[in-house]
Amino acid sequence: MSSRRIQELLLLFCLGCFGCSPVPEIIRKGDALLEEKKYQEALVVYAEADSHESDTCQGLLRAGDLQLKLNRPGIALKAFERALDKVPESSRAYVGMARTYMRRRVYATAIQALEKAAKLAPEDPEPWFTKGMILKQQGKNKEAVIAFENAIRRNALHTQAHLRRGDIFFSEGKLKKAIKAYSLAVASEPNNSEALVQVGRTYLLAKRYKPAFRTLQKAVSVNRRSAWAQFYLGEAQFHNKMIDKAILSYQSALRLDSKLGMAYVRLGQIYERNLLSDRAYDAFKRAVRVDSKCLEGYLSLARVQLDRGQKQDASRTLQKALEVGAECLPCRVLLGRLHLERREYKSVLAVLELVVQKDYQNNEAHFYLGQAYLGLGMIAKATAEYNALALANDEERANALLQLLNSQKSRRR
Repeated sequence: MSSRRIQELLLLFCLGCFGCSPVPEIIRKGDALLEEKKYQEALVVYAEADSHESDTCQGLLRAGDLQLKLNRPGIALKAFERALDKVPESSRAYVGMARTYMRRRVYATAIQALEKAAKLAPEDPEPWFTKGMILKQQGKNKEAVIAFENAIRRNALHTQAHLRRGDIFFSEGKLKKAIKAYSLAVASEPNNSEALVQVGRTYLLAKRYKPAFRTLQKAVSVNRRSAWAQFYLGEAQFHNKMIDKAILSYQSALRLDSKLGMAYVRLGQIYERNLLSDRAYDAFKRAVRVDSKCLEGYLSLARVQLDRGQKQDASRTLQKALEVGAECLPCRVLLGRLHLERREYKSVLAVLELVVQKDYQNNEAHFYLGQAYLGLGMIAKATAEYNALALANDEERANALLQLLNSQKSRRR
C-alpha cells in the first residue's frame, strides 16, 4: 500500500473519531450514577445525552424508566412520548408507556401500546413480559402464564418471566410447577438470590426440607443482606432440627429488617417449646408491634393471653386478628373458646358454626360447639357434635363431651 493511501486512511480515521457520538459515554455515566442511587444526578446526565441525540432516544428512555422507579408516572409518560416524537418506531418507548399506564391501572391503553411494540419488534420478549405483568395484576392468571411463556420463547433465559410464572403457580398451590419455573429462573441466572429464595420457599411448603435447606443456604451465600433469605433459611433449619442455627438465622433476618414480624413469631414458638414462656410472650408482642398485618403473631399472642387468663387482652387481640384476616379459622376457634369460657354460648355458635361449615374436620370447633349447645340446652345438636368427634376417632374430646352430655341428661331426670 502506498504512503499516500495510508495517509488518506489515517485522515478518514481521524475525521471519524472527531465525529464520534458522545452519547454512549454519557449514558454510561448516567447508569453509574443510577447504580449509586444518585437519581437526580442521573436524570441530569440522561438529559445531557438526549441533547446530543437526533435519531435515537436512549437518554429519554432511561429517564422515563428512572421516573417510573421514583413513582412519577406522569413525568415518565412525558419522557416516553418525547421519545416517540423523536423515534416513532421505538418499541421500547411503547413498552415504557405501557408500564406507565399499568402503574395507573389504565390497562386497555397499556395493552394497545404493547401490541404496537410487539409489531415493531416481534422478537423482543419485553412486550410479552409486560403484558403478562398487566394480566397478572388483573388476576387473569391463565392469560398471564401464556404471555410469560411467549416472552420465554423469545428469550429462554428471561429470569423475571420464569419467576413471575412461578409466582402464579405458587399462588394457585401448584407446587411442582412452581418449583420447575423457579428452577428455570435459577438456571438462567444461578446467583439470583430472589430465584433461590423462591425455590427454597416452595420446597418448604412442599415439606421437602433437605433440598430447601441446600437452596436457601446458597441464597444466603449469594446475598447475606437478604432478610427473606435469612428468614427462610431459619425455617429450613428449624424443620431439619437445627434449632440453634435457626435462632441465629431469624435474628439475622431481624437485624436486616426489624419489621419482619414472622421472625419474632418463630422465635416465640421456639421459646415456648423450651418452656421460656415470658420470652415467648414478649416475642409475640413484638411481632404484632412491628407488623400490624402479622396474623400468626396475633393468633399466638391471643393463645398465650388466654392461657394466662388475660381474657380482655385476648379478646382485643383476636378482634385485631380478624380485622387482618376475616377468614382465619384458627382465630375463630380461639375466639369461640374465649366465648365459651365466658359462657357466652350464642356468641360461640355465631363464631364456630361457620368454621365447621368450611372445615368439617376441625375437631376443636366441634368440641366447643358441643359444649355451647349443651349450655343452651340443645341436647340433640350437642349429640351431633359428639358423633362428629367419635367418627373422627378423636377419643379424648369425644369422651369429654360424652361425660358432659350424660351429666346434663342425669340432671334433667
